[in-house]
Amino acid sequence: MTNKLFNLIKKITPTKWHSVLDHEGYKRYFTNMSWMFVGQMFSLVVSFFIGAWIARYLGPENYGVLSYSIAFVGLFGFISSLGVDGILNRELVKTPEKRDELLGTTFRLKLIGGAIAFCLTIIGVLIFKTEPRVKILVAIFALSFILQSINVVSTYFNAEVKSKNNVGASIFSTIITSILKIFIILSGKGIIWLVVVFVLDSVWQGIGLLKAYKSYGLKIENWRFDKVLAKEILKNSWPLMLAGAAWLVSLKIDQVMIGSILGNYEVGIYAAAVKLVEVWYFVPGIIGTALLPAIINAKITDENLYKKRLKNFYILMFVIPVFMAIPITLLAKPIIQILFGGGYLGSIPILRIYIWSSVGIFLNYAVYHYLISNNLVKTIFVINFLSMIINIILNLIFIPIWGIAGSAWATTISYSVVLVYILVIKKLGVSSF
Repeated sequence: MTNKLFNLIKKITPTKWHSVLDHEGYKRYFTNMSWMFVGQMFSLVVSFFIGAWIARYLGPENYGVLSYSIAFVGLFGFISSLGVDGILNRELVKTPEKRDELLGTTFRLKLIGGAIAFCLTIIGVLIFKTEPRVKILVAIFALSFILQSINVVSTYFNAEVKSKNNVGASIFSTIITSILKIFIILSGKGIIWLVVVFVLDSVWQGIGLLKAYKSYGLKIENWRFDKVLAKEILKNSWPLMLAGAAWLVSLKIDQVMIGSILGNYEVGIYAAAVKLVEVWYFVPGIIGTALLPAIINAKITDENLYKKRLKNFYILMFVIPVFMAIPITLLAKPIIQILFGGGYLGSIPILRIYIWSSVGIFLNYAVYHYLISNNLVKTIFVINFLSMIINIILNLIFIPIWGIAGSAWATTISYSVVLVYILVIKKLGVSSF
């Protein structure tokens, strides 16, 4: 499949570019990115339509409860990740011979982080929420923090440019999870069962990843925990963990604040529009993950090539969301009506605003990879922290005035912080433009 697509691209590309396209390194990264794209497209398309079905099934009020619970748990996700994923990817590319030490150490760290995140989430929901149903949903969903530790295997496959294995695991888990969700909808089960299925998704994916890992003759029994390495990873990753905390808060705080200020119904209306935008977030993730090894390698071998690749990366991450946002803005009404039904008509103006936040999301990924390849992890925290503070302040001001539309504007504006950063670093003379 990827060979046919590659040959098609070559046919429509000017002859002067054929030498680049024929380069083995390019073919390898292209194949890797293609697999990631196809796999994510399958998983997200299936999950998206079933998610829309779930929204119709639950209605805005109950869908708001579900969305609020997931958003609340998401606020603590940075603790479980510890910010080590980017560091692990970078080190696996630079020192592949340390695979077992790197995977064993980061797995243990993420397992500990997941347990801490679970406990803090439970404490948080007991303090801030009085509704028993929300407490139960949050407690169940928070279990995923511990189960996701095995995803270090996914980072290994990304670093090795073998994302085909991640795709297989993702499709495997998507199929099983989708069947279970459909069964719950058709049998009339409630929200609690749906959250249980969400959590089990991590189990199915973990099984698929471990099976793929062992297919290469590799064994998790060989993983080793290294205290010195753990300290070094945490030393480098804590700014990324704080940056992840700020970013996760920016992504989830709007729904939590809407639920606290306005109520569950408004969260449901808002979450439907957000879901239509978040379905596209896999695109920058795929492009960034697939091209990161090439960017890091270029940084090591050829500074000019590195700058050229990074510049094209920025341009790509700006153009894609703009061309994506225009048609969705124009077609927001029929999209909402077809997918979610008449009960969610209030989501139409939210979608028309929120879709433009994708420009900031895409560029954030681009800047993140630039900063991580230059080991400027503290700068990532500064950008995300500013975005978080702006988001919270604007939500506090806008929600009482304009309701959920105000929250959409607050989020879109806060994501634009990265645009300001790009302009600033260009003026300082450290940009790769």
